Amino acid sequence: MFKWKNLPKGFLMGIVELIPGVSSGTMALLLGIYDQLLGAISHVVSKHYKNAIIFLVPLVAGMAAAIITMSSVIDYMLQNHMIPTHWFFMGMVLGVIPMMVRISNVKVEFRAAHYILIAAGILLLFVMSLFSAEAPDLNSVGMSMGDLIKYFFSGMLAASIMLLPGISGSLVLLIIGVYPVVIFAIKEFTSLNFDVLPILISTGLGIVAGVLLASRAISYLLRNYTYLMYAAIIGLLLGSVFAIYPGFPITAIGWIISVIVFAAGIAISCTLGKYNNNADV
Repeated sequence: MFKWKNLPKGFLMGIVELIPGVSSGTMALLLGIYDQLLGAISHVVSKHYKNAIIFLVPLVAGMAAAIITMSSVIDYMLQNHMIPTHWFFMGMVLGVIPMMVRISNVKVEFRAAHYILIAAGILLLFVMSLFSAEAPDLNSVGMSMGDLIKYFFSGMLAASIMLLPGISGSLVLLIIGVYPVVIFAIKEFTSLNFDVLPILISTGLGIVAGVLLASRAISYLLRNYTYLMYAAIIGLLLGSVFAIYPGFPITAIGWIISVIVFAAGIAISCTLGKYNNNADV
């Protein structure tokens, strides 16, 4: 029996993955399924594939449903209410930190190397946030073999990175200039324009390949360098704020709304983190 209780969890992961700068790995942490997720992905091509598929199918279905149904909503929010939307997700990311500090046992386990990794994670995301690719002409999106290969490797890179809490696959796609193309293709496909199907297939295959490859590597690192990985994740979470930060609100109403949604984001993450008292990375 498929674990359909994971369907809404997958839906939430799909929503946040549509936002450049917010990682579905972060949401998996909050939902208390990060370790299970990595384990299931790494077992897809093993003798334990049946259990892995039972766990993953509802998550993947939920993510697919979110991407198909929410891409237009997210696009609208980012186009018309960009600052408060980003402040909300900034709050959600920062709200994960208390849970990570708790499960990392920072006071006991962390040494100089751990704090260096935190600083490195912050610096990496800060540098990534400085890059912004020029938006492509969506009226003439390329679909040559070279373009499709680019979409495949872009999806592969983004998927490898999105498994790490703190780094969004959408941010990677944005930096390399593919994000607008993928969102455009999703919106066109939901409008029954099947001409964009090659873009979605090539990117999707890249995502599958990236997830399968990265899950084993991350699982290995978490097993053998647990607290160093915790430190790196904390750094990536803190650094992702640079990628999400949209600037300050301009109007008084904008400030009020942004502060409220920022606080709401922190409260939601902290509540989920406390609810998953036994959450393990």
